[in-house]
Amino acid sequence: MNKILVDGDKYFLSEDIKSIAVEGNATIYINDLADFSLNIKLLDNSSLSIYDFTRKCGNKEIEVTHTNNTKLSYFHTFKVSDKYNFKYKAFFNGNNNIDDINVSGVSHGLVNLDIDGVVIDNIKNNVLNENIKVLTIGGKCITSPMLHINTKEVIANHNTAISNIRDDELFYLKSKGIDVNSAIKLIEDGYIYGYFKKFDEEFYNLIKE
Repeated sequence: MNKILVDGDKYFLSEDIKSIAVEGNATIYINDLADFSLNIKLLDNSSLSIYDFTRKCGNKEIEVTHTNNTKLSYFHTFKVSDKYNFKYKAFFNGNNNIDDINVSGVSHGLVNLDIDGVVIDNIKNNVLNENIKVLTIGGKCITSPMLHINTKEVIANHNTAISNIRDDELFYLKSKGIDVNSAIKLIEDGYIYGYFKKFDEEFYNLIKE
């Protein structure tokens, strides 16, 4: 099923939607969905914010096509205990586009993050930013960032940080009288809820445990 979002729309994604066109300034919420694929096209002079949270394991694939003068801000967080595969691909088919994808989460299982950007030849003034930060607690995270760029007139950045809980973080929290389990939860919550608490408090309140 296809859907069109127009200026001011705020839409909670359902699994039966496979394709979305955006015309204007819109927001998509994705709450605890996995095992689905979605194609998004940003029409000229459109902007889209996506807030995506999951506890479910499985396979998620999202493809975004930018035309001209578009902006996408994608915030995806997760907390999973088994195998989770996330694939994201951004196509730049025009000029003056911005794609910011921010992924943050906690892996107690095996997480694969495949994030790809494709910038075709003879287009100008495009920006692709990828920011990934994952906390591994008894789990693993594998990232496969790929930037296919066929023009010199583009700004492309990729940042990845994958780590365990640091001893100094736990020591600091314990020094404040916080027990170990509560300290670990506080650190996890920063990875899981930080973006939403900062940028969309309504969605944060919906998903917060």
